[in-house]
Amino acid sequence: MHKKVLFIPFGVGLAHIGRLISIAKELRNNGVEIIFGVGGDAPKLLKKEKINFMLLPELDKRTCEKTFKQNNWSVFTRRSIEKFVKAEIELIKTLKPDLIVFDNRPTIKIAAKILKVPVISVTNVDTTRYYDFSKVKIPHRTYLGKFLPPSVVSFFDKEEAQKILKKIGPKLVQAYFLKELFKFNLVLASYKQRPMWSPYDLYTGDLTLLSDLPEFRPVKHLPKSMKLVGPIFWNGTNNLPKWSKEIEQKKDIVYVTASGTGNAKLFLKTLSFFEGTSFTVVATTGNTLQPGKVKVKYSNLYLTDFLPGQWIMSRAKVVVFPGGNSTAYQALTYGVPQIGTPLHLDQEDNVNQLVRLGTAIYISPKTIDRENFLNALGRIVVDPQFQKNCDKFKTIMSKYQASISSAKEIMSFLEKNETKKKKQ
Repeated sequence: MHKKVLFIPFGVGLAHIGRLISIAKELRNNGVEIIFGVGGDAPKLLKKEKINFMLLPELDKRTCEKTFKQNNWSVFTRRSIEKFVKAEIELIKTLKPDLIVFDNRPTIKIAAKILKVPVISVTNVDTTRYYDFSKVKIPHRTYLGKFLPPSVVSFFDKEEAQKILKKIGPKLVQAYFLKELFKFNLVLASYKQRPMWSPYDLYTGDLTLLSDLPEFRPVKHLPKSMKLVGPIFWNGTNNLPKWSKEIEQKKDIVYVTASGTGNAKLFLKTLSFFEGTSFTVVATTGNTLQPGKVKVKYSNLYLTDFLPGQWIMSRAKVVVFPGGNSTAYQALTYGVPQIGTPLHLDQEDNVNQLVRLGTAIYISPKTIDRENFLNALGRIVVDPQFQKNCDKFKTIMSKYQASISSAKEIMSFLEKNETKKKKQ
């Protein structure tokens, strides 16, 4: 049974691209023909992985980053949706895939619906209606902190305030995204297609693979069309910098990453805090800035753009990051305590979970300085409970083989779809 699967990730940052790369490689090992439709940051990563791709339009990275950091998720316009859908339709007609697997690129739902191609979504629990908010802390600091003083923002950390947020928060989020759904439905109507009724429909497929750990992001009442497969993340490039051999002899390594969609000023500021300390700092710029633009220099700083996740996480004592999902799960996989400095609600939600699990310390980028940062770092290194909690989740994470499980779910879907076609 020769099958062709088209992968289409949201191409800004690393997480969504990386997840699909991990799954695609497993499918390729099973004899499935794979090809990506991408733009943005994806092409250079796919070239490194030697995976075939065709270009699609993508949102402007700087605009997305600026918008997300303002906790504004309204990144699509009707014009951009129309442009994306038109290009996606042309690509699907050219490639004639048996299946499309997408990760947080909602326009593909329209293109696939028009051409009647089945779709599988890879996403997180928080983009579905099945996130159990009753068991988590509702993120608010990165949003309210823009308008209110710290004393007022901290009020919403209290139990009574959280009870109110847990009741109204999910409804407010859905109401906000209804505005987004309206733009997508206008485009659907132009193709004489029926509308979608929930904003969550933009991120779900005929089958939806949830890349989460239930202990990290609790779920409730999952339907059969949704499978909790566990965390999927890309381990990064296989290339090591020239200085990698020096690291083998180092102790007290702190891994600082700007991540795929970090903040250059915060990253550089954080690096400066280590000057004069005994820590060995290994830092990656990711897609946030070029290594050559880092002017912070000291003898115990080792800098590059990307590193293999397994290589650095297995050597790090602490990881410092904005709170991206992939890095969070990498840290839990390798049992590394974390310091999170979230820039927007999604990252804040991730860091909140790590704090709840007892593996991390949260520091607001708005109030971060050398003193409170080094105090947090000292605490996380000295207090053994952080490492004990990390070791616990390292054991839990070792039970998951999410890329393999996802590939199996996709193969099963393809087989069932083939049987269904033959019966028709």
